[in-house]
Amino acid sequence: MSWLQNIIVLIIGFLLSQILIAARTHVRLITYFLDHSRTTTGGLLTATLFLSYSLSIFFSNTVVVLALLPVVRKLMAIFGNVKNHKTLAALFYCALIFGANTGGMASLTGSPLNVAAVSFANFQALPGAEHVTFFSWLMVGVPASFMLILAGRWLILAHTPSDLEPSVLPTPHRMGSLLPKKPLIFFFSNITFTFLLSAAQFLFKPDPLVAGMNIVDLSFLGYLGTILFFAFIFPRKARTPRNVLKNLTFLFLFLMAFPLIFVSKTLEQLEKRLGVPLGNAYTTLDNFLLRTLNFFWKPLFGENFKSLSIHNFNSVLSINRIMLEIPWFGILLMSITAVLLLLIISVGDNPATQDIDGWLFTVLKKFIAWATSFSNSPAILYALTAVSTIFVTEIFNNTTVLLVVTPAIVAMQPLFQSEQLLLLLLVTVAASGAFMSPVATPVNALAFGGLEKVSIKTLLRLGFFMNLIAAFLITTNFLILLYFL
Repeated sequence: MSWLQNIIVLIIGFLLSQILIAARTHVRLITYFLDHSRTTTGGLLTATLFLSYSLSIFFSNTVVVLALLPVVRKLMAIFGNVKNHKTLAALFYCALIFGANTGGMASLTGSPLNVAAVSFANFQALPGAEHVTFFSWLMVGVPASFMLILAGRWLILAHTPSDLEPSVLPTPHRMGSLLPKKPLIFFFSNITFTFLLSAAQFLFKPDPLVAGMNIVDLSFLGYLGTILFFAFIFPRKARTPRNVLKNLTFLFLFLMAFPLIFVSKTLEQLEKRLGVPLGNAYTTLDNFLLRTLNFFWKPLFGENFKSLSIHNFNSVLSINRIMLEIPWFGILLMSITAVLLLLIISVGDNPATQDIDGWLFTVLKKFIAWATSFSNSPAILYALTAVSTIFVTEIFNNTTVLLVVTPAIVAMQPLFQSEQLLLLLLVTVAASGAFMSPVATPVNALAFGGLEKVSIKTLLRLGFFMNLIAAFLITTNFLILLYFL
């Protein structure tokens, strides 16, 4: 059950990132690297680029961008009121998204899109899908993506004006610049354990033991249960049965409340960000939810929740804070885009037929059929797929592109055993290689929304060249991968 392992790896990676963020390890790590990097424009841009890249290999790249945005704004303040502020903002924007998107390509957990694609491949039982694990993706993804990040660094530094230098040198943070050794040991020991489990699945392929699950599946489930227990249930300080009960109740109540939180946050974003007049319906829903939670909590523990965002200091992580800090607006925009695109795809669809045969989908199937006619020349096929995916993603964003392209890939007639899987993975990776448009990926959207007065001209120019380099490197690496299959 590789799909089960991949989902568990994604969940564990997310929980580890939340644990480190809760301990402010990311702030200490960033401060350490910045205090030990060259205090020049090129040095600060390089530090931002490689921090974003390296963190995105292990954490979801959207989480990394959210964590780094305050740091980038702080770095930009070092330059003061420079004349070409828009260029400076665009350079830091590019450093942030080049690193996060490229790091997202490097590992299975770097982008949720990767896990979604691999899980779909396992669900459809595409030939070769069982070989795609955290281990195998990392072995191919890290060296390939590192070449792309070096190209990104060259592009950024080549477009950095020579007269753009910091006006105020940052003072070293004596205490903050110490490397957080214990949290890093904790993190890398968990990553190593995940890596070894995934390697065992890839190398030994153990037989099923219980309910179709093998020893590695069971180990992953046990590992996930352990992480969940120590993150949400095990008391941080006074380890008493009462505190265990409080943590369990806190977790259970907010998990039950999640559907209402989802509705409330959606209504809030519709009213605040899109201007839909809803009469503060989300406030009414929040108040109702708070009273309902207190109805159960107060009789048990003699205290009230003052707000839905209250922090549970008795546990390592607060499940409600994780729910409330989800980038709801980005999810809403992507959902609206996906629904609109699916409606467009259904235009002209004949409901009497089981298959989708809308006009756009039919055109897309014909295009893929035409593209796959170059299967005798994989170089042309892969190059055409990579370039078209990257530039179409600039308009529709990577999630919707994958939603549209995936059914067409499954519907094609493969000429060799793993052709469908390779094309699906190529499209998935290429969909994270769109660096021009602010709406292409969640990473781009979050970074663009978090930085003010960004030079559109600069980011489009750098993004265009990065797109071409990404298409070339993705094509080359998939041709090498095809050679070894």
